[in-house]
Amino acid sequence: MMKKLIRCIAATGVLTLGLIQHANANLPVFDASNFIQNTATAIAAVKGEAYQDSNLIYQYQMMLNQLKQATNLDPTAMLAQFKSITSDIADLSKYTDVLKDLYGGLQSNAEYASKVQALITQSGKTTEQWFADQNTLLQNNDKTAKQLFQQGNDVISHVSTLAKRRQEIQDQLNMSPTMEATAQLTTHMLDIISSQNGDLISMMAAKQRSDAVKDSATVAEQQANNSAKAALKAQQDRERAAFEAQIGSSKTLGQ
Repeated sequence: MMKKLIRCIAATGVLTLGLIQHANANLPVFDASNFIQNTATAIAAVKGEAYQDSNLIYQYQMMLNQLKQATNLDPTAMLAQFKSITSDIADLSKYTDVLKDLYGGLQSNAEYASKVQALITQSGKTTEQWFADQNTLLQNNDKTAKQLFQQGNDVISHVSTLAKRRQEIQDQLNMSPTMEATAQLTTHMLDIISSQNGDLISMMAAKQRSDAVKDSATVAEQQANNSAKAALKAQQDRERAAFEAQIGSSKTLGQ
């Protein structure tokens, strides 16, 4: 279940990196309040998971201290247990560090959504009209609109990358049932945020789609031009060869 959810997150990560080329019909509805609330819930889930794992690291460290103070233990068994505990501490520490980065990324995500909500409110327009205006500005290469879109793209892409990294490390951990349940809750919330991030970017990405169509047309035109040039060159080569053959075989001056 978790791997299926993270695939959705990774797919949305690709979406936010500028590969949005689907039709502009049936755009999603952007509910800023719901988006911000869901992001806050995801932040709390990540914070809770990080706190739980930090406690586990502390417990492992206590076990390690007890092991170091132990006496009359088989040295080989003691070394094996020592390596196992230190390995678990290293893996959990790496995982917790990613969770802390993800926590910060989600906060930036919420701040960006709040910024968009504020801009919509200040404009006095409907949400749909505001996004339509942004699309027009993007297509006209408006600097402010491009900066706003790029900021959102960067924030959302960063969250997607961290979510993927979290899943990669999580797949390598030997998790207890409690840890798995906590991780599933976090993954579920990240999936919701991923979906809403994709909706937000797609509503502002008309320029990306426009560029994709333009680039496709440019490539087709280039290919056609190259074919025409190749055909012309081939024709010129044939005419030159025929002319040279005629000159080479001529026995009469000027013929």
